Amino acid sequence: MRFSTRVLLVLLGAAILTHGVLFVLVYRSARNSLFEELRVQVANIAATGALTIDAAAHERVTGEDSPEYEALVMNLRQIRDANRREDMRVKYVYTARPNPDYPSGFEFVGDAEESAENVSLPGDEFPDLPESLRLDEARADRNFSTDQWGTWLSASAPIRDAAGKPIAVLGVDVSAESVRSVLATLWWQGAGALAIAFLLAVGIAWAIYRWVNRPIVAIEQAVEKVGRGDYEVATNLPRGDEFERLARALESAARALRERETLKENLARVVGDQVAGRLALKPGIASEDADAAANGVALLFAGFHDASAQLAAEAGEDSSALIEELCATVIEGVVEYGGEVAAFHREGLLAVFGGEGVPGSDAPLRAVRAAFKVRKETEKLFWRWMAEGRLEDRPWLGVSVDIPQKSLSAGDTGVAGRIASINGLTQKLSAGVLTSAEIAQAVSAEIKLRSVGDDADGRFTVYGS
Repeated sequence: MRFSTRVLLVLLGAAILTHGVLFVLVYRSARNSLFEELRVQVANIAATGALTIDAAAHERVTGEDSPEYEALVMNLRQIRDANRREDMRVKYVYTARPNPDYPSGFEFVGDAEESAENVSLPGDEFPDLPESLRLDEARADRNFSTDQWGTWLSASAPIRDAAGKPIAVLGVDVSAESVRSVLATLWWQGAGALAIAFLLAVGIAWAIYRWVNRPIVAIEQAVEKVGRGDYEVATNLPRGDEFERLARALESAARALRERETLKENLARVVGDQVAGRLALKPGIASEDADAAANGVALLFAGFHDASAQLAAEAGEDSSALIEELCATVIEGVVEYGGEVAAFHREGLLAVFGGEGVPGSDAPLRAVRAAFKVRKETEKLFWRWMAEGRLEDRPWLGVSVDIPQKSLSAGDTGVAGRIASINGLTQKLSAGVLTSAEIAQAVSAEIKLRSVGDDADGRFTVYGS
């Protein structure tokens, strides 16, 4: 997972955690405050309603047939209807007085309910609820209570006689659904605010992600270019922070590597051209006939730039080790048959067979055998790497063997140019190993090579196998 993606996930996780905790704390606080406010409102309804009750007439109620009962019921219904609002709908209003014969200690006296099924008549037992009625003060339940009629938020207030003595209580029941709907509205409003805040947090996190990710991607791409051997790096990060300093350090390192690579290539080109030119100027070596090739010096060219580029592109972190193994395999094949590496750089390799102090009569034969050895061993490498899943396609590595020619010492048409053209020429002619006609004739007694055509500029006829 990318670092910038981790930053985004951490920011989103922090936003979810902090907003969630904040929502829970704020909602709980607001819920408690709202519930407490509803309790006060229900208690106030009970207290103000109790002031409208005639205590003396209330005491004379003995049954539903008593004349005081009808007046009491009408009064209770007026209290109920006056306090029915959308945010808090009063369901039941009733009165009760002490009766020590009942477990709750109270009995019903009057009830505003019209339904015969739900109405409580004078003398009916008052239910034994968790929070009992009190004669001495107005009160409201601290929690919802449940009885045979449902779940309620209840409050009561004392009904006092002319002397101020509490003789009964007026009770008010508000449906729990009514209270819960108010709390649900509060919850949804809080959830909506939380959603908006979270979306803002997501937008801010995404902006931070883009802000952090851009320099990381630019530096990553620059490093990958350097890893592929492309040292033309320009990150363009004028930020004034650590990313800009890192980008500048990377550009400086890329410039240093480019200068070093250029110096190495120029050195390899000069050394190779000088070796080939020196051999070409020796009497009898630069001749165009097979006898001179048989008694002179053979040059082996191995062009592995395409293979190295493919390894760098497909093998990732393993590319350096694989390129080193490829180069070592090519050099081992050359050295095994007595060749000397005269020039080596990223385009390829020039090896010399024969020369001063070395018998040259079998130089072409050794060079051709070394060429086939290099091709065989590098093909083994390529197939093994494909079987291991390090490469998708088999790379191409071309090898050619030639005699020294004066033209090889002339700038871009010299060794560097010759090495650079190996892969394209071998692929075009479908021949892994190419030789000039002189080399083919010089080794004909040992190795039979077939003619495969001419190179692009028609400079010499090539043979392959």
